[in-house]
Amino acid sequence: MANVNSLLILFCSIVLVSLGETKLVENNYAASIFDMGDLISYEHYLLNILQNFTNDLQKRVDTIEYYLEMVGYDEEEELPTDPIESFRIIRRLYSDYSNWVWYLEQQPWETSVEHIIAIAPQMPTEKDIGEANRGLKLIQLVYSLPTRHMAEGVLQNIHHNTSLNAMECYTIAKDMAKNNELKFAVEWLNVGVEKYMEDRENEDLYTQLGVPLVSFYELLAEIENALGSRNLAMNELQAALKEWPEKVSLSRAQSRLQMDIRIGKEPKKKKDFITGVYQQCCTWECRPNKKLYCLYITSYFLRYAPLKMEVLSLDPYMVIYHDVVSERDIISIKNLSKHGLSRAKTYGADGALKEDPDRTTKGSWLNDEHEVIRKMTQLTQAMTNFALDKSEDFQVMNYGIGGYYGIHFDFLGYSKKDKERLPDRMATAIFYLSNVPQGGATVFPSLNVSIFPKKGSALIWYNLDHKGDGDRRTGHSACPTIVGSRWVMTKWISEEEEVLGGHV
Repeated sequence: MANVNSLLILFCSIVLVSLGETKLVENNYAASIFDMGDLISYEHYLLNILQNFTNDLQKRVDTIEYYLEMVGYDEEEELPTDPIESFRIIRRLYSDYSNWVWYLEQQPWETSVEHIIAIAPQMPTEKDIGEANRGLKLIQLVYSLPTRHMAEGVLQNIHHNTSLNAMECYTIAKDMAKNNELKFAVEWLNVGVEKYMEDRENEDLYTQLGVPLVSFYELLAEIENALGSRNLAMNELQAALKEWPEKVSLSRAQSRLQMDIRIGKEPKKKKDFITGVYQQCCTWECRPNKKLYCLYITSYFLRYAPLKMEVLSLDPYMVIYHDVVSERDIISIKNLSKHGLSRAKTYGADGALKEDPDRTTKGSWLNDEHEVIRKMTQLTQAMTNFALDKSEDFQVMNYGIGGYYGIHFDFLGYSKKDKERLPDRMATAIFYLSNVPQGGATVFPSLNVSIFPKKGSALIWYNLDHKGDGDRRTGHSACPTIVGSRWVMTKWISEEEEVLGGHV
């Protein structure tokens, strides 16, 4: 067993050293469900390597077991009783000994390591696992999902064919503790410990993969200390030290805890999260109480297929068009955008584009050089009654794990001086290119309105009021996606656009 552990340690050391020499790039896997397809391929590649590795090892085991059987291995050390047996022993130790040394020195893992290293640049980074954790946290907080249900794959009372193991619960708990979500961190850790105990026979595997049972005790003491339950934290550490007295990390944690107790360090304050209308409208479809209406819209472009329009709000103006994009056009748009998807960015206070932690999505810009986009431009003009010559290109977006866009405004909010030279975004059109089984609504908290994605529909609203200033009631969010892949296409319409002829 010691030899096997030594080989595993050597194997892991080779991988770690090699990975350290390889530059890891940020692929932002957690920001797009579509890109998860690449990770599935990489995981199959890795699992095939491990399967081939075990097959090679099994062949060696079979060879050694056959030799032991051929020799007639017996733990009893008895003197040979005849010259034939004496000869056989001498021959084996003279000839077979050196061959076995050579055989055991051959390292079947070297080729496997080389193949694993080859895909190192495509592996997820610390940023990816952080964003994946954050996506799960958003899903849990926004939709008020019990921790135990999530761990068992039960989301909004729908049981999905998946669940989390002890290591995965530990990873979530550790990230939540890091981000001061302490109540949830304790819940995830407790569920993780229960799952660990249920699978105690695989403790060696968990330890080899970097999550020994002692790690749970250390993290629990850390969280209880942060919550101010220092006596409980000390009890946990003392129990752990009895079990693992050789663990230096436990002794250090105990010393830190004793220091915090002496100086009376204040516990961390709990973070607040958005509640009320936002959570309600992300969970259930919200509509204004006012009695509005639906109607058909026609124009020259739409003479053979009038549009079904539902009025959601008159002030600010907001409507949804049903069944306006065909399945064929949706497939074409997705195919055009898939290879151009990159991390979506937003304008910062300094006017520069940068990544926003409140926007977990990837986007691709499409212009009118494509036939289907020219068709979408005509359709948008027919729905809005605006020419689009000076507006921004269409942006197709695919959301990631817990795919989310925090509450924001589409208008750019220029000052009076800036507005003299820069146009603002007068209106927004969002085309829904996929159904989302759970979550993913577009919500306007100030208006008590939410729209759940329905493939082929389009949502349109005005961002500016009658004075041309940004209407702050239009603050909106893409609620976290729970299940499914959320695809949308957005068109921001410039206030410089001309008004076309009225609808017929």
